[in-house]
Amino acid sequence: MSRVLTGLAAGLLAAAAGGQAIAADWGVQPDPVFKPAYPVDMMPYEDSLDFEAGIRYFYGMGGQRTNIVGNQYSVDDASHFIELHGRIDDHSTDTFLTANLGYAAVIDGNFETPWSGGSVSTDSGEIAYAGADFGYTPFKNEGMGLGAFVGYQYLNESPDMGRASFLTAGGGGDSTANQLEVHALRLGVAGRAEFNDAFDVTVNAAAIPYASLTGTYGAFNGLDVIDPGAPYVRGNAATISGHLYGGALDAMVGFKPTENLAIRAGARGYYLTGPTEIYYEARNSGDPSDVQGFWASGTTELFRWGPVIELTGTF
Repeated sequence: MSRVLTGLAAGLLAAAAGGQAIAADWGVQPDPVFKPAYPVDMMPYEDSLDFEAGIRYFYGMGGQRTNIVGNQYSVDDASHFIELHGRIDDHSTDTFLTANLGYAAVIDGNFETPWSGGSVSTDSGEIAYAGADFGYTPFKNEGMGLGAFVGYQYLNESPDMGRASFLTAGGGGDSTANQLEVHALRLGVAGRAEFNDAFDVTVNAAAIPYASLTGTYGAFNGLDVIDPGAPYVRGNAATISGHLYGGALDAMVGFKPTENLAIRAGARGYYLTGPTEIYYEARNSGDPSDVQGFWASGTTELFRWGPVIELTGTF
């Protein structure tokens, strides 16, 4: 019996020794059987996305100038905007996406038209904007980056400028209020720098090679361009169209009191100008069924600039 136990013990020791040898050999194999769920070269990009989202206040001082066959229509305002914004940085591809949406909660301005009898105050209308930029940052080192972006910008620049009277088949009335909208292409460069994980600076400069202006121009009075001796008066709300161009610039300086919170301040502005056409219909005051269409050409300028402050969360 003792010989059986001795032999069994010897066999177990031999098996254990053999298992250790196999285990040792296993550990030096170039391609282990058990591999990680993701390739090793993907590990640095596990957390490659940074997100920002927050709220901004923009004190936007704007102006609008439309000259139609020598007649000047203008409005200036200083409006208070509330803006939502966001940003995504993808460090694995060196790309970024930004977006914002702003609306004028308070409008305070003055307008003047050929028929207004001088400057008239205005606190109504609608001013809003929205946009998005997609960019690539090929030049980067620790704490700094420089790249380019392409983007879309929407503007609604429609402070109330009064309503010119018109004649219909059933009588007279006032036109609809101004409703001017711009759809613009942005091409620009963007730079960003961070210092000691506590401060950052962002600068964006964009050319706007094309911006489509469309909408209703209720302030326009057709009598300004119709022969005064003709028996016609304005017959409907005038429509406006134009192809504008210009540029935009913004710069922000930020402070991060905590890892996930940023407070920034800076300034921004844009300027657009270009040829404009207005179309309207005129009716014979003696025979409202007699309608003629008229085109009037001119130029339009749009601009807005002012300080910005923001509160942003990062994650």
